[in-house]
Amino acid sequence: MITLEHVSKTFAGSGSSVHAVRDVSLEIHEGEIFGIMGFSGAGKSTLVRLINLLERPDNGRVVVDGRVLTDLNSRELSQARKKIGMIFQQFNLFATRTALQNVSFPLRYSGMRRDDIRERAQELLRFVELEDKADSYPSQLSGGQKQRVAIARALASNPKILLCDEATSALDPQTTTSILHLLKRLNSELGITIVIITHQMEVVKQVCNRVAVMEAGRVVETGDVFDIFANPQQPVTQSFVSAATNLSRIHKLIEQDAPITRVKPGECIMRMKYLERSSSEALVSQLSRRYALDLNIIFGSIEMIGENPLGGLIVTVSGAPESINGAIQYLRDKNVEVEVLVDARAAR
Repeated sequence: MITLEHVSKTFAGSGSSVHAVRDVSLEIHEGEIFGIMGFSGAGKSTLVRLINLLERPDNGRVVVDGRVLTDLNSRELSQARKKIGMIFQQFNLFATRTALQNVSFPLRYSGMRRDDIRERAQELLRFVELEDKADSYPSQLSGGQKQRVAIARALASNPKILLCDEATSALDPQTTTSILHLLKRLNSELGITIVIITHQMEVVKQVCNRVAVMEAGRVVETGDVFDIFANPQQPVTQSFVSAATNLSRIHKLIEQDAPITRVKPGECIMRMKYLERSSSEALVSQLSRRYALDLNIIFGSIEMIGENPLGGLIVTVSGAPESINGAIQYLRDKNVEVEVLVDARAAR
């Protein structure tokens, strides 16, 4: 549905240039929800604006639904953009227009009759569950309601693609979840390809099929969301995942010699991390029975990515050294990553 081929974008500044996007090539499949993730300044918002040519790349090609947008003239590009909806962090609604009028706005020159435009706008407000707010102005709506109106407006021209630029960043967690649920609905029910720009790992985990990670204008890592979370390759991705899973706290606790990290002779502290889909076996109880070990869970982070559990546990393990070694090998054979963080097995 979307192909970016070696696109770059540089902005001239006073005395210096900002290389916002550097030689990015990317493919986004029809009907998927694709995340573009990065810290502030990574270039992700510029990249999404290159998709519909709100920013024209200095180099490279942008192909959307089989059309090379970078080859189109202004009239052709205007027509092509009608199939690309966009929503923003700050909603961009007209303050002096009602919700119904905001949703109707993109259809004003569509050739549709006024009654048909009104009916279409009401239908879209019904889809986003705001039919009762048709006559309300943006100032009378909550943040989540404003974003629902913005989504309805973006759907007015029956787009094949919806670009979401930090669309949930201004919302509280509960409202964010409701907006993401709505995006999943329109993806599954309407078949719209969705591109989500975000710095929030929770957004990627909840709705995206695949994700690209950006740093300093480049895409440094791309893949299936589960694979990226389970086995991040680049430092920036590892930083995102570490912050999201909370397992990295153990290193600071060890540095601080926290009581929970102090082990007795013959014990060790291990980090166990799932690397494989459908890792639903009761590993802790299996290790305890099979190898006669005592395992105490210090803390953990297990969550669902799609239908698959992902995360890990920090455990204190006590038992015979050969039994602990056997358990570690057993876990690795099950494709569970094991790291011994504190080791007093030799002191038994």
